[in-house]
Amino acid sequence: MTKLNSRTALAFLLAGSIVFALSACKHSESDEAPAAEAAGDSGPIHIEKMGGEIEVNSAPNGATLSTMGGDIHIAHVASFAKVKTMGGNVSIDQANASIDATTMGGNITIDRANGPIKATTMGGDVTVHVINASGSGPSVHDIELSSNGGTIQLTVPKGFAMDIDVTLAYTKTATRSFKIINDFGLNQSTSSDWDDAQGTARKYIRAHGQVGNGANHVVIKTINSDVILQQE
Repeated sequence: MTKLNSRTALAFLLAGSIVFALSACKHSESDEAPAAEAAGDSGPIHIEKMGGEIEVNSAPNGATLSTMGGDIHIAHVASFAKVKTMGGNVSIDQANASIDATTMGGNITIDRANGPIKATTMGGDVTVHVINASGSGPSVHDIELSSNGGTIQLTVPKGFAMDIDVTLAYTKTATRSFKIINDFGLNQSTSSDWDDAQGTARKYIRAHGQVGNGANHVVIKTINSDVILQQE
């Protein structure tokens, strides 16, 4: 009887191990696949991954998304979006929301934006298109865009009220000259001395101006790249 019980116990133990292993394999494959979500009215979407792309079709109640490596794309978001990837592009097709987007190495593209925006990349371009802010959406449209090595392009509606501050740094090792190109007649100045406080010696092109009553604050910073400001 003892010998039979031992064999039975061993059989149950092996069976349990096989089920556990199969379950673990299935979970691992799920984590590697791109995450795709379409929210209803239940609340904000929350996705956090150790790696891989994130695709969201609609987030009417907001979204918090992060991945350790991969692109993040949102087709439409309202309320808010906080997105971060350690290595990949961020793109949002339509945002009737406040946006906080960060990538450690990739481009950020935000189209048809109606709300405050903060977009930061350590090495990539930033392209933002602001639509007419009248009607629905947040009342404040402060914009902060920064890159450590990429072109920044901001397009706003004609008459969009804003106070603009732009800082373009270029280093001694830069292979070409860089410009702040704008439709707003900003006052521009270039520093005369090289600044080595940041490690690599650099000079700065700065631009400032105001449109209308300056209700929305726009701050733009980049290094060794152009800044393009235009209105529709």
